[in-house]
Amino acid sequence: MLARHPQVRVVAHCADADCSGAAALTAVDSVASVGKYTSIAIGGDGLAIISYFDTTNGDLKVAQCANAECTGSATLTTVDSTGTVGQYTSIRIGSDGLPVISYYDVTNGNLKVAHCADAACSASDTQTAVDSSGDVGRYTSIAIGADGLPVVSYLDFTNGDLKLLKCNNRFCQ
Repeated sequence: MLARHPQVRVVAHCADADCSGAAALTAVDSVASVGKYTSIAIGGDGLAIISYFDTTNGDLKVAQCANAECTGSATLTTVDSTGTVGQYTSIRIGSDGLPVISYYDVTNGNLKVAHCADAACSASDTQTAVDSSGDVGRYTSIAIGADGLPVVSYLDFTNGDLKLLKCNNRFCQ
């Protein structure tokens, strides 16, 4: 659960399964205006990884928590900074155990997918514009199919259509 504050985005880690106990609240990234369009997944290491839009810089960023409660210093990584990118993020853990993120490239009006090279997305990533036919890629949602490959739903704003992309490999290339 994410709590809102004008400039700081916070992760809440519930104390029990129904979240009725006191939650641990942690500011994960509080530099300028960050934390729009968040999406969260739990990696194979049990740590939360959060994709989000850095409004100040117009970048796609990822925060990997340092522990299960997300206290301490998270690993913060800028995944894509070419133009204004990273709105409407959605993150999942791929069949290879690495994060895969779908997001909107505002500058070019494209749907993009990033495949991280490590669990924190801190190593070199693969970013691919997977649809560039008009203004496409808003309101993305990503899942991993039974075959282990990413599947992305999104809005084709130009035509007013809901689209579905089935990737042919784990990098969506």
